[in-house]
Amino acid sequence: MFPAAYRRARKLADTRSGSLLLGHIVSALQGLLLLCLVLVVGMLLDLVIRRGVVTFDANRVTELRMPRQPRWIQQSLGESTAGPVEVVNTGLYPFVEAHHASPNPIHRAVARGLDWILRRSVLLRENLGALKALLALMLGLIVAASYAGLWRRALATSAAGAIVSSLRHQIHRQIYRLGQSALPSEGAGPVVDLFARDVNDVRDGVVTEIDHAVRSPVLVVGLLVLGLLASWQVTIFLLALAGLVAFAVRPLTAGIRLEADAAARDSAVRLCLLQEDLAMLRTVRVYGMEGVDRQRFEHHLHQFQSDDAQRMRAEARSVPVLLLVIGTATTVAIGLLGYLLLNGALAPATAAILLFVSVAMIPPILSWQELRRALRQAGRSADAIFKFLERTPELKQAVGAQFLAPLKQRISLENVSLEGPNGRNLLSGVSVEIPALSRTAILSLDESSKYALACLIPRLIDPKIGRVRMDGLDLRDVTLESLRAQVAMVLQADLVFNDTVFANIGLGDPSYGLPRIIQAAKLAHAHQLIQELPNGYDTPIGAFGHYLPVDALYRIALARASLHDPSIVVIEEPTEHLDEDVKSLIDDTIDRLAAGKTVIFLPHRLSTIRKCDRVVVLHNGRVEAHGTPREVHGQSKLYRHIQYVEFNQFATGEIEAGQMG
Repeated sequence: MFPAAYRRARKLADTRSGSLLLGHIVSALQGLLLLCLVLVVGMLLDLVIRRGVVTFDANRVTELRMPRQPRWIQQSLGESTAGPVEVVNTGLYPFVEAHHASPNPIHRAVARGLDWILRRSVLLRENLGALKALLALMLGLIVAASYAGLWRRALATSAAGAIVSSLRHQIHRQIYRLGQSALPSEGAGPVVDLFARDVNDVRDGVVTEIDHAVRSPVLVVGLLVLGLLASWQVTIFLLALAGLVAFAVRPLTAGIRLEADAAARDSAVRLCLLQEDLAMLRTVRVYGMEGVDRQRFEHHLHQFQSDDAQRMRAEARSVPVLLLVIGTATTVAIGLLGYLLLNGALAPATAAILLFVSVAMIPPILSWQELRRALRQAGRSADAIFKFLERTPELKQAVGAQFLAPLKQRISLENVSLEGPNGRNLLSGVSVEIPALSRTAILSLDESSKYALACLIPRLIDPKIGRVRMDGLDLRDVTLESLRAQVAMVLQADLVFNDTVFANIGLGDPSYGLPRIIQAAKLAHAHQLIQELPNGYDTPIGAFGHYLPVDALYRIALARASLHDPSIVVIEEPTEHLDEDVKSLIDDTIDRLAAGKTVIFLPHRLSTIRKCDRVVVLHNGRVEAHGTPREVHGQSKLYRHIQYVEFNQFATGEIEAGQMG
């Protein structure tokens, strides 16, 4: 399942550019360049170990002066007739002499090719010249491989960027299509995780794939071939030894890993308990629980330290196990190479090359393991993303939907039931009528139920059962555009964007000029405070902009609602304590905004409830009471309880200590 989801995500880059395929090609090219670099290092090791010395048997001097030998070698042999003859400072020629008669046909072919180069290059015939040439070639290959790496990473960034951009656009569109995302009971957290963490996992998987999926196998295969060419018997033995180590390490460390994971889970639980002890400090002091809390804290701290120590001991035990197995295997490998060297069965240069190849294989093998982990995580994240994208939208506009005119009669909720994303009943059999041009307050101990009822009005969500009508028209039978043109919402969680004041009030609509925006700001008593900002209406506000108090942000949101010119306004009052002057400004703004409109309040002040024409009290998703404030006060014990707990004048700051009497 997960590989299929990841492959589906990869196609988003394939359809938009060829950077993914080209990235793999460049990655393979970089692998080949690195292999060439390894070959050059091998030749350099051979040069340093042999030191350009070739030893001939003087008894075969006449034979050695055959045309097979280069003229510059024949001249170096001199007239010696007995004993060994050493020819020094011959550069790379000792490799040719050592392999021209090798039983390995590939060795013979390489020797002939190098001999052909030496006959045409004077520089490579002497040690210093060969050293300079090999070092220059190494530097050139390093530069070329580095630039190939930069090119590969640029292509990986382009391919991953195309995938990330496409996925985030799809998630953004899906958020608009899914009505339940408007409910605070679900919140934005899961979608934010998809948008940020899971999409980034897919991105990292693509980048890691381009980095290692082709290059690592090219390097491993190339290094294996180089080792086999140097000595196939020793290479096969080393491969078998490495396989035996891998086979032995896995079962030996499996139990240790399980024990470490269990201890890590236990220590995480203890850490949560410690955090709870710290968070409950206020309650501890109020109730005089310092002694008990100190004992609890000491107990939790001791358990945490014990579990964490057990985790570290378990992880530490894996180190000597790995060291023992790998150290034993390394000792065997070095012992074999030493034995072959001492018995003359293996040349020092060949042993050095085999050792270098063995070390050089470690990075690509580790990179391959990193690739597997990244692709597994990317597959899981891609699967979660596509499951979200494949969710069926709850909001659909009917074919032939009607245009909705401004509200003139009433909003009717008829036997409305609604469940939250977690299956909890938010509304159950709610039947309410809200007359046009009235003020209605929605009260409940459950915030989600209040939000659910409010979100039904602009059809951010649809009821599972029942209907919502405006002037007799089912909201499912009207166009979303005409419906939402009639509704404005001012909610505490959505007061302003991270943008300029001008864009926040004008909604980014170019048809709203500065004079209309200033007029709306004046209606909301926000014009003066905006003028005092560093750049006036062009000042950025929001979490990353210029700081404004909540009441200022609230007035800017009211100005936006006024400019929208709706027939229905849903307003949630600020929960923060406000000064009397600020309250008066906000009350005046709401009075002016509500003129000729239907207003639905989610109130947090008793004075606001008293100004309403009617109150709807919800309890367990049902209408517990409905009527004027005076009627509901006499009918509903729950209303009186809410009024006492949440709306008493001391709690809201409407009456301060010392003002009674």
